[in-house]
Amino acid sequence: MHRIIDWNELWKAIYASSPDRVEKGHDPAAHWNKRAAAYRRATRDEKRATEQELAILDLAAGETVLDVGAGTGRLAVPIARTAAHVTALDPSEGMLAVLREQMAAAGRTNYSTITLRWEDTVIGRDVEPHDVVVAAFSLGFYDLDAALEKLDAAARRVVYLFWHAGEWRDPDEMALYRAVFGEEATMRKGYPDYIYPVNILHDAGIYPNVRIYRAAWDAVYDSVEDAAGAWAAMHNPGMEDLSPVRDYFARVLRTTGSGKYVETTVRPTAAVWWEKVDG
Repeated sequence: MHRIIDWNELWKAIYASSPDRVEKGHDPAAHWNKRAAAYRRATRDEKRATEQELAILDLAAGETVLDVGAGTGRLAVPIARTAAHVTALDPSEGMLAVLREQMAAAGRTNYSTITLRWEDTVIGRDVEPHDVVVAAFSLGFYDLDAALEKLDAAARRVVYLFWHAGEWRDPDEMALYRAVFGEEATMRKGYPDYIYPVNILHDAGIYPNVRIYRAAWDAVYDSVEDAAGAWAAMHNPGMEDLSPVRDYFARVLRTTGSGKYVETTVRPTAAVWWEKVDG
């Protein structure tokens, strides 16, 4: 079939336009190692988005699951309740150290970790094929076509992707990013949405299922100041003037009866999955 648009080359061009994306892709371990504690803090009270993703995954008892870009185990830990074995792959040892703590706290031993970039991973050498492969918000690769091809090769039965639909942050969050980083830098953050991997898969002869839903992310803080500090640690370590971040959280946080402050963000999200033809 004639291709008017080469979606992978377009993805590469957008990727290469951002020094932040290039730097993160070159050494993701350095980026995430210093953010591991902040990421754990950011997802500590998050349950609803994870439950939404788990409800989409069709996991059978006794199956093996490979979680690519597993981070601190937001999905890998609950998946271990059902799966026979979970392999958590991530380039950041700092993130995987938190995952191992979370697994221990949950009493899970049916897992293993691999500290490696997906781009450097060789199927059959570094990791064996698994029944199910999951990549949740971990598609920040320069060559997305090659990464998706490898995800497909790593799966015996099915591959699941979770990625944003539309703008990578909601309007209030984008306004905060503009206040902190400026208009031009903000436009060079984030990645193109789900339609890119869907079209790249289509061009490769894989016709995935797509479900668009509204993912609800919750975060709980002790105060506006606590929220501002947590955001800065995650998104802009070393930030000195937190006033725009404090202003943002003063607007969006709601208080609870227990005196806590809750931020709820609802984002359009795409679940993209395909079963192996020979699976």
